[in-house]
Amino acid sequence: MQLVTGILAHVDAGKTTLSESLLYTTGAIRSLGRVDTKNAFLDNNSIERQRGITIFSKQANLNGKITLIDTPGHVDFSAEMERTLSVLDAAILLINASDGIQSHTKTLWSLLQSYEIPTVIFVNKMDMPDTNKEVLLEKLKKGLSPAVTDFSKDNLFSPDFNEQVSGLDDALMEKYLNEETPNADDISRLVSERHLFPCLFGSALKLQGVDELLEILNKYFKIPEYSDESGCVAYKISKDKMGNRLTHLKITGGTLKVKDFLEEEKINEIRVYSGEKYEQVKELGAGKICTVTGLKNSFAGKAYGSGKSVNNYKLEPALIYSVVIPEGIDVPKMLYILREIEEELPEIKVEYSEQSEEIFVMLMGQVQTEVIKQLLFERYKINIEFGEGRIAYKETILEPVTGVGHYEPLRHYAEVHLRLKPLPRGSGMRFVSNISVDELDTNWQRLIMTHLKEKKHAGVLTGSPITDMEIEIVAGRAHLKHTEGGDFRQSTYRAIRHGLMYSKSVLLEPIYSYEAVIPETSVGRFMSDMDKMHGNFSLEESAGGFSILRGKVPVSTMKNYMNELRAYTKGQGTLSLTVSGYDLCHNEKEVLEEINYNPDADLANPASSVFCSHGAGFVVKWDEVNNYKHIK
Repeated sequence: MQLVTGILAHVDAGKTTLSESLLYTTGAIRSLGRVDTKNAFLDNNSIERQRGITIFSKQANLNGKITLIDTPGHVDFSAEMERTLSVLDAAILLINASDGIQSHTKTLWSLLQSYEIPTVIFVNKMDMPDTNKEVLLEKLKKGLSPAVTDFSKDNLFSPDFNEQVSGLDDALMEKYLNEETPNADDISRLVSERHLFPCLFGSALKLQGVDELLEILNKYFKIPEYSDESGCVAYKISKDKMGNRLTHLKITGGTLKVKDFLEEEKINEIRVYSGEKYEQVKELGAGKICTVTGLKNSFAGKAYGSGKSVNNYKLEPALIYSVVIPEGIDVPKMLYILREIEEELPEIKVEYSEQSEEIFVMLMGQVQTEVIKQLLFERYKINIEFGEGRIAYKETILEPVTGVGHYEPLRHYAEVHLRLKPLPRGSGMRFVSNISVDELDTNWQRLIMTHLKEKKHAGVLTGSPITDMEIEIVAGRAHLKHTEGGDFRQSTYRAIRHGLMYSKSVLLEPIYSYEAVIPETSVGRFMSDMDKMHGNFSLEESAGGFSILRGKVPVSTMKNYMNELRAYTKGQGTLSLTVSGYDLCHNEKEVLEEINYNPDADLANPASSVFCSHGAGFVVKWDEVNNYKHIK
């Protein structure tokens, strides 16, 4: 059994340096690598070494006890980081002592909470001048959680430590009042329940605090118990230097063996990577991270056997770019190549418009566009450009509504009724069934559920994906002789669209969370700009002639503002941005007029239904479907 541990951090917090220090301290490497000398053990991709940032998550083994997963810190590659969270048993949240809690740190903390991952905090770069442990600890307690607790050796199990830890748990408080102090098992339980967050202060570069960090992981972080039922979950797809398709898995139950079949696909190899190198094994037990060859239909988040799938990642791109294809490359070939890249970076979401014959990709930001261009050139010797980015909108509904889909051309039959209900902002999509097997067989219900989950369903305002909605199967009907699987796909898609046509839909736009450090003389200008850009702000603190402001602002209004800020602050102002979900669009009417989407003309997403009369199928428009439906 191994503890699968990931390092998460804001860019420039020293994440790669800490990874190197952990590897060196445990004897996994013989010398320390550095980002600036381009010889870091885990940043082994040529693009990573050239740019000095982590782009792709990698794994390494620490002494056989801990599997370490290094994740990207730059916000443009935060979706790659999030995909690893589903396989982590523990997380190290790394914080730069000079920067403190950044807006991206808050995003990381929120994700760790969503995925319920026990976390240790390592405050790095304490060797820098003007760092104060007590001040930083108080900020962490205030900004992240009151349960953040100093685990430095001089504080561990001190009277103050015992009192604070006991105050986090009723059972421990009762023991404490009876003059019993917490023990290692008590601490381990609180950590695993996320009621206690150990915190250390040190310097990864100078190996200060690294031994203590390893000791905390080994002593207080529990390795989960796994069932004997076979299962695994994929969290990443990549290719090796020979072009082999690799599926990165965590085994969540039983034992995985070479030549095993996962959904009719045979595993040819099982590899255990550490950095660039790997060893081939014949079998591997639960809790382990591995990489397999032979799977063609795997994707990030896909579960096999008893594994739990992940299909609702939180971090998504906020911008859509058109692809400018070079001469000599036809559209189908370019689309095929980009789909290959999308397998490895599923957040880019490649789309093709048949009307304009254009390819679009969704991206997190400018740095990601540059990396993808470089990746395409290195692999395929193709130079592409991207058009100007536009906003990736979403749609939701304000009130419940029911949609009906009927599909009955000759010798086909399926009818589905779906109830669409709005959910709180940020909930994503949820799918449930509420009909008995007497009304519709379990197999058909499962098939409808598959069709609900298998694609991003388009809204009726702009054709953008729908979100923050529960879709419930409330009725369904099949025919003993004529129903085929594809019939339920058609009726399910049409039922969603039919409901949306009757709904009160609203447009959502992506929102940035920001942290700005502004000279006090420029604070008034910054606040005024945020008002104009439909953002909000709160003045957090002021010291040394600078003020820290935090808030939220629409992505669409922040174009080129970074350059403007640098200009009026004479290069002294800094702005940290993180996409933090969606909210009501501030200029919906203007956007709808500009996009000018006609849902009736969208032939790929029909709201109509197909009925049968006298041996022939005929189309019924959406506003007449309720008059023809078979289930009343």
